[in-house]
Amino acid sequence: MLRLRPVLFILCAVAMVARAEKPRLVVVPFATGEGATDAATTKFGGLLTTELKSRTDAVEVVAPPVTRPAPEKAGGKRTPSPEATLSMQTGRKAFDELRFDEAIPALKKGVEAMLQDAATADFEQVQDALVKVAAAHFRSGEEKEAKASLTELARLAPGYALPPGFPPVFQREFEKAQKRVDKLPRGQVVIEGPSGATAFLDGRDLGMVPATEDNVPGGLHYVRVEGTRGERFGQQIEIKGGPVKVKAAFGAAPDRAPVNMVPNPNVTATVDEGMAQRLTAYCKAAGADFVLVGLVYRVSDTQLAAGTALFNTRRSAFAAIAPATFDVDVLTANTEAFKLADEVLKRTANLGTPSAPPFTLVTKKAQAVASVTRPTDRPVDANGEDLAVVAPDRKTKVVVEPRPRVLEQPANLVDPEEPAQGPVVKTEAKPGPPVWVWVVVGAVAVGGAAAGTYFGVREATRPVTGTVNASW
Repeated sequence: MLRLRPVLFILCAVAMVARAEKPRLVVVPFATGEGATDAATTKFGGLLTTELKSRTDAVEVVAPPVTRPAPEKAGGKRTPSPEATLSMQTGRKAFDELRFDEAIPALKKGVEAMLQDAATADFEQVQDALVKVAAAHFRSGEEKEAKASLTELARLAPGYALPPGFPPVFQREFEKAQKRVDKLPRGQVVIEGPSGATAFLDGRDLGMVPATEDNVPGGLHYVRVEGTRGERFGQQIEIKGGPVKVKAAFGAAPDRAPVNMVPNPNVTATVDEGMAQRLTAYCKAAGADFVLVGLVYRVSDTQLAAGTALFNTRRSAFAAIAPATFDVDVLTANTEAFKLADEVLKRTANLGTPSAPPFTLVTKKAQAVASVTRPTDRPVDANGEDLAVVAPDRKTKVVVEPRPRVLEQPANLVDPEEPAQGPVVKTEAKPGPPVWVWVVVGAVAVGGAAAGTYFGVREATRPVTGTVNASW
């Protein structure tokens, strides 16, 4: 037993030294960039953190400190959530391509996500989405759902005028929806708030507070109050036939924030000296040697990327890490999280040449990786954002447009001069407003007006004249 004591002593000493030399790492919750969803960002950040925590032989992952939100900048403007914006974009694109079965759920999801925060809701987008949902439902033969969408539009936007391009029968349906809204119980909304603030109801400017709006139709409505320095307050209310009073407040001033909290790192696409200062305080509060920051952003219709950087508090230096690319549903992210964890551990052992700020977490490398698997009929520009691409062997920009979708019912308008398959390539094409061909079938004369079933057939590729025949 006496002989074993020196051996045990040496082993304990080695273990203590190894533990002392093991770096301590804290992971800042990943930020959501353009085109990504909060759910995808949270999921990938969780996968990476779990992977790092499993490497107990190389790193010790410590808990993040409690933070306080960064104070709003004067005149700053909050915007709708990335999830709401992405759903709206997806739905509008599907609608323009006549993929109504995809447009309806995407647009409805966008409206729902947009209205979750009354302080940031963009009601111009909400109104446009409701019109498109109604048109898509009518095209799909779902008249009841279409009328419900038009009624919701008329309720939230009194005096709204349909954009040009819709047929008279669609206009008459909207007028019927407005008459249905006129029969709803009415109420009054009184909005109070800080001096000089402006009140909005369902996106309509009511002027400076206190503001009163009478004759408001029953149902859910959305109040927003904007302060003189860009502060925003939002609240959902319900009108049941009586008055509703809303008193807006913008919260505590930044100097009244709890003193035991460290500032939020406020991770954005650009890493600058200000972020370095915030991360130093963040690391000190967590008792860490390194801090990992990341931002998840969209690089194509099917792929996301995570741009990351490691910050060393002792050297006050950053190391930018190559982006990890994975699918939008985060199904292939396990492997990428494993690879990214390996790279993080290498950098904790040897930071390498520091990346001098400012630099960006969004890189072209991720765009290049995504372009390898991008379908040719889903074009983007050189930055991966628009419907244009630059041909690698040409200096001119070309626009690739997918072939209009062939509809089975109620009619199929196909230009015999157009090829049956393959994309159409136009030099410097600039897309114009969609031109719709509306078909009225089974029409009869009723008091001088036509009544029957109507459908939006397809987006015309050239001016349409003459008579259109349809069968159903």
